[in-house]
Amino acid sequence: MQARDRIGDRYELTYPIGRGGMGQVWAGYDERLDRPVAVKFLRQMEVPEDEREVAVKRFRREARVTARLDHPGVPVVHDLGEHGQDLYIVMQLVPGVVLADLIAEQEELPVGEVASIAAQICSVLAVAHDASLVHRDLKPQNVMITPSGVVKVLDFGVAALLGPAEASRLTATGHTLGTPAYIAPEQASGGAVGPGADLYALGCILFEMLAGKPPYEAKNAPDMLRRHMQSPVPIVTEHRSNVPDDLAHLLFCLLAKDPADRPASAAEMQQLLTPFLDERHRLGVVAIRTAEPAAPVRPPEAAFLPQRRSQPEVVEVRARARELAENERFVQAAEVLEHALRSEPDAEPLAGEIVALRLDLANLYMLAGDFRQARHAFEALARDLDQSEVEHDLAEECRQQAMVCEFELGEPSGTTERRAIH
Repeated sequence: MQARDRIGDRYELTYPIGRGGMGQVWAGYDERLDRPVAVKFLRQMEVPEDEREVAVKRFRREARVTARLDHPGVPVVHDLGEHGQDLYIVMQLVPGVVLADLIAEQEELPVGEVASIAAQICSVLAVAHDASLVHRDLKPQNVMITPSGVVKVLDFGVAALLGPAEASRLTATGHTLGTPAYIAPEQASGGAVGPGADLYALGCILFEMLAGKPPYEAKNAPDMLRRHMQSPVPIVTEHRSNVPDDLAHLLFCLLAKDPADRPASAAEMQQLLTPFLDERHRLGVVAIRTAEPAAPVRPPEAAFLPQRRSQPEVVEVRARARELAENERFVQAAEVLEHALRSEPDAEPLAGEIVALRLDLANLYMLAGDFRQARHAFEALARDLDQSEVEHDLAEECRQQAMVCEFELGEPSGTTERRAIH
């Protein structure tokens, strides 16, 4: 796979997001609907032949399972198909930060933020469990947090149906599904797996968010499984003294060896976490302190954007955006310009190349039909131009375009900021 490859005669790959032992995930672009997407591939030829059939069934199951979960914390599935010998799932592209990376960066997260993340995971699990699905591989690497603080739970590929269908689980002989550091004792021992296994994994994640490390550490996977089954439940306050006692007790219950000793359900667990939310997180806002929260990976256009751009480079960026817009790929064109502007946050806002990029971007928002975003962009540029007293005509043009956006939005005229004409 490489950038600009076309999949399913409508998806163009743009840049790689990640790679595993048997597949890849790419950011892509849906040419038909003018939107960014994520394309997840299963490379069948990279799967051992004796495991291929199970892997294919599991991959297809991920698409079906994720598609049936109607929840803002689950990425939307758009398509499932084949590309040569590979299978692919087209999903919502989720910007933000992987929880594992956030923990690695901060080690110990604030209690209110931890409670908010855990409560949102519980909300997803409650919907999954109500649909008779258990995730079975919940871990920080499968949790994304968007710039607005919304938690997304990824990778339902290991998910199993509860009830009678559990007898026909998609498990390769001799393999235990799940990740050792977050696996429930009953799952580690090969026993029946129910919603309690997801709650145990949540407990492991909650412990790691608070203490900066998982509840158990081991040299290898078999030893880790034994630790989950046999070692005493760790006390989080022995690793971080400022964790509230009630939260520490709740975490202790989540990590109980017997599923019957854990909270009764994900919905109940979500309620139990409520007292630990601070006022900011009660409103569903999680402060994600990252250098670049708007996108997880730089798109390929970044390759020709140094920290300080020269005029020829700006011309090249604008030309690329214009080419995309001419093909009615307005959203993708806007992303190119947005990244160009983000890559130099300390630049003078009225530098010639910055003004050109900002004006192009505002116009692209209009072409894409995002009149509210366009209005804000035109108004902001007009205000900055007013400060200089140089680009009077352009500032007035921006205000006129903002008024057009107001009319398109059906909002009363006169709300756009205007400067008195002398």
